[in-house]
Amino acid sequence: MNHLIAKIRLRGNAQKYKKLLSAESIFEFPNDLVQHVQYSPDHNLDVDSWFGIEQFSAQTFCLDFLRTPFNSAEYDLLNTIDVDKLDFLCSYQNENEYYFQNISKAQLVRKKLLYLGDAFRYERNSKTIVINSIADAIYMKDQDILYFRRLPSISGIFKGIDLLYREATEVETTDFLKREFIQLDEDFSAAKVGKANRHRIAMALDTLDSLEEEEKGTVLNYIQDYCPDLDYQNNAFRIKSDDELKKLLYGIEQRYYTTPVGNERRCANSIIRLDQQS
Repeated sequence: MNHLIAKIRLRGNAQKYKKLLSAESIFEFPNDLVQHVQYSPDHNLDVDSWFGIEQFSAQTFCLDFLRTPFNSAEYDLLNTIDVDKLDFLCSYQNENEYYFQNISKAQLVRKKLLYLGDAFRYERNSKTIVINSIADAIYMKDQDILYFRRLPSISGIFKGIDLLYREATEVETTDFLKREFIQLDEDFSAAKVGKANRHRIAMALDTLDSLEEEEKGTVLNYIQDYCPDLDYQNNAFRIKSDDELKKLLYGIEQRYYTTPVGNERRCANSIIRLDQQS
């Protein structure tokens, strides 16, 4: 039997998960849920791809009830007075498959409705939820993998999961911009670094920490080759804008490449690290 439960916004120790109904499957199983990509906010998913987090039950942001066997008897029925407090839906389907959908204000619809089913019925103040055909997130318990496509759509469900999208702190950003290979223009400062570049700085810091000094020199030469428009003097790039900083950060991540046919110089907007086969 498939079961649909809802998380409602309640204070205190009151039970926050309620059962709506037991019925047929609410969400479809995607036919492209075969392989997954490790999450990276700089990666643009193909239309048939999903992000995946393996060993999800070991993550701090995993919901407690996902770590135990599902038992519908543990959940009280949702009271109609609580429908305005709905936070998200979880549909338990096909034995150990959990489908999640966030409930936004746009999906909780209040309208006058005329039902055209087996029996015609008019409701003056109907409240309905728009169900997406594909869930925002799917947890396959037997594989212990959480699949999703957009982090913002599930960050309200799995509190703390947005730590995967780590931004450099103010201190980290300031320290990075003080590196010996960076010279800031007087009109540019850490305060003008955008949200996206703060994330790229967080990645760049990890990358630089993994490089030997000789490798860092190779990367800086590589950036000069691919970004001749960046002003490079006295062994430092003079950064005058957030866009120029992005070019530098892309270079640190070695996202520039040349095609073997046509010799075109390109920048990879999305990257996937390929495992080397032995």
